Amino acid sequence: MVEGDSSTVMPFVYIINKSSGNGTMSDNSGNFYLRTNVNDTLMVSFVGYVRLKLPVSQLKMDANGEVKIVMKRIAYALGPITVTTFKIKPYEREKMQKVIEDAKIKPVNVMSSPITALYDQFSKRGKEQRKLAAIFEQVFIDEQVSQKLNPEILRKLTGDETIDYEKFRKYCFNLTDYYILNHDGYDLYYKVMECYYRWKDEGR
Repeated sequence: MVEGDSSTVMPFVYIINKSSGNGTMSDNSGNFYLRTNVNDTLMVSFVGYVRLKLPVSQLKMDANGEVKIVMKRIAYALGPITVTTFKIKPYEREKMQKVIEDAKIKPVNVMSSPITALYDQFSKRGKEQRKLAAIFEQVFIDEQVSQKLNPEILRKLTGDETIDYEKFRKYCFNLTDYYILNHDGYDLYYKVMECYYRWKDEGR
């Protein structure tokens, strides 16, 4: 696995056998091994490079029985992206955090004033406050998620300018907010591309 100059090796490129669904990743020397049949097709992808779709029957082996795959850079790379989805002003953030904090039942309140604690727990006002706090908590989660995966990142990663971000997220049920927040770099984007290939194979 090399760059366009045919000499610079490329580690961490992922290769998926579209026919079998099996995949692997090139090592630090740009080498990889993947079992294939002559009628199989390989999908080769790396952030910032042209995604390749290679029929095995058209790959040419050298004297050692090895195949050289050349990756070409695309016009843009997935670099730093300014997140514009959320524009929470400082005073709004403070108010939202206060609502979240106030919605929590503090043990000290239960001990010192059990009637007040019960009122906060079961009253209409208490339920509405907890519902509002849950909404604000989700807003903060969405804000953090969008810093790792948003429509612009998804378009640049897949090279698909027409992809519907919301539909894609619903389709990729494994790409939960929890997963996105707890994974970075290759682990995250590999999972995104893995789902994207299924998405395209189903003609979405």
